[in-house]
Amino acid sequence: MDPRKSLIGKGRRQRDELVTTATAAALLPFAPSAHALEAFAGLGTTGLEVGVAERVGGATGLRMSAEFLDLSRDFERNGASYDTRLKFSSLGLYADYFLAGGFRLSAGAVLGTRKVSGNAVATNGTVTINGTTYPAAGESVFAQAKFPAAAPYLGIGWGHHQPSPGMNFYMDLGVVIGRADANLTPSAGILAAAGPANVAAEQANLQESVNKLKLYPALKLGFGYRF
Repeated sequence: MDPRKSLIGKGRRQRDELVTTATAAALLPFAPSAHALEAFAGLGTTGLEVGVAERVGGATGLRMSAEFLDLSRDFERNGASYDTRLKFSSLGLYADYFLAGGFRLSAGAVLGTRKVSGNAVATNGTVTINGTTYPAAGESVFAQAKFPAAAPYLGIGWGHHQPSPGMNFYMDLGVVIGRADANLTPSAGILAAAGPANVAAEQANLQESVNKLKLYPALKLGFGYRF
């Protein structure tokens, strides 16, 4: 064998190995780290939460969760029967900054449907609209407060920091920021008796009350497993 060809072949192999090593080193920061992914589930004021979390740096992490809440309550008050419902169906996107151990600051956004609704049916034959009582046997008024489809989140928390595989506990305490829009829809009999102007005034009163609730508290507790 020609010694010059042997040297050329050896040089090419060394060059290829050097290129491969350099490429692997360049891509290493972008490769998923071992045991970095965590699946978690919990309960809180935003309902049932299931999601995934991943540490993306020494002090930072990202989370994504689906949150579901559907609560109903029926009660009687002031001659009316109330059927109320609180319903959330949302996606949470969060970024975490770990200050010490598992203690962290969190910020993100909640996307989806969040609303409170209720239907009041007159049982004593009257209903009060804008301060005036009207005959309304069997009539009803539907009210709804709907929060923005996208709302910012700020909070503090503990957890989602375990460096090795295994079970861990987490807690979140924060607020979802956003004012709800209120809507009042009376049945035809009440609308005819009270008139559109009084109904509009009553809706304005409802909106004024809803405006005071600009922050929705988010308290969540749960467990995660880091793979």
